[in-house]
Amino acid sequence: MAGRRSGIVIAAVLVILLSVILTGSLMVAVLGNAQNVGNLIKVIRLVTTDYLEPVSVNDLVNGAMKGMVASLKDPYSVYMEPQEFKHLEEQIEGAFTGIGVYISKKDTNQMVVVSPIKGGPAERAGLKAGDVIVKVNGEDVADMDVDVAVSKIKGPEGTEVNLTVFREAAKSLLDFKINREKVNIPVVTAEIAKKDNRVGVLRITQFNTTAYGEVDRAIQSFKEKKVKGIIMDLRDNPGGELNAAVNIASHFVPKGTVVSVVDREGRSDNYETTRDYLDIPVVVLINGGSASASEIVSGAIKDYGTGALVGTKTFGKGVVQTIIPLSGGAGVKLTMYKYLTPKGNDIHKLGIEPDVKVEPEKSNGAAAHTGEEADVQFDKGLETLRTMMR
Repeated sequence: MAGRRSGIVIAAVLVILLSVILTGSLMVAVLGNAQNVGNLIKVIRLVTTDYLEPVSVNDLVNGAMKGMVASLKDPYSVYMEPQEFKHLEEQIEGAFTGIGVYISKKDTNQMVVVSPIKGGPAERAGLKAGDVIVKVNGEDVADMDVDVAVSKIKGPEGTEVNLTVFREAAKSLLDFKINREKVNIPVVTAEIAKKDNRVGVLRITQFNTTAYGEVDRAIQSFKEKKVKGIIMDLRDNPGGELNAAVNIASHFVPKGTVVSVVDREGRSDNYETTRDYLDIPVVVLINGGSASASEIVSGAIKDYGTGALVGTKTFGKGVVQTIIPLSGGAGVKLTMYKYLTPKGNDIHKLGIEPDVKVEPEKSNGAAAHTGEEADVQFDKGLETLRTMMR
């Protein structure tokens, strides 16, 4: 009987919350759908009082919120519990607190260092690609899930973590004491093309909040080296932050609108250029993995005619999400706008066609475009750029 009373109390609390939170037309809509609201209350009571196993009310509430957002059937809108939301924030900010190392679980008993982040604490301490992490603070990690192991390696800034690794070259176990720091995740590489020293190559893997600062520095370096053209590689770049895309695109289009965002009422907001126009030829390499912010940059360059797109059609993600923090560390990522290119084109689910279509060569079933060698799309981009350079 006590269990049933607790279910009734929970249901009563839900009714009170609904009456407090829902106002105006939303409250009218809920009252007009009283049968389903009644069913919701009944399900909560049934689960909390009659389900075979004890159920946390917190889990039920989280599940309800997840289900509510999932009911939108929008792959880009999602409710995130605290750990998921923290991970998303780290991706957007382009930084995390840890030792700066990429780890992969090679098989059931090997936690392998893929690579230390350049300049990070792990690299400075001497950790190398291929090292197998055996213990973290004395705890064996061989049978541990990789995410759990990573969570143990991460920690508050200024604290220390002890790693025991096996290094094949030394045929021995090595111990490292590494101080945790705030580590920036590099998303931009800039170099002079091996096949033409007049050309700067700019590769961007993600548009996080550090990306445009990295691009600003790369552009300055290219100016100092007096490059005559730039190849910007956005292949398999899934996008990221809107302002990062606007700032980066601003180097490559004249003064004006980079992108327009439109809300559900049709209200439009224009994002204008924020940087001086570089005014040198640019080729953008794109493919089916170039999405969202990558398409904002590509679409602006194509609409203004300041560069050429080479590769294959982009992904076609023309909607913008807003990140909303919730109490307790959770959050919601919700689609709130669509975006239009400077000429007013809606590319959602359509993508952007390249000016020069080039299919990639395949290597073991995957597209090969990790460098200049044996990269037909890069070669065509370089060929195209040479015809544009003065």
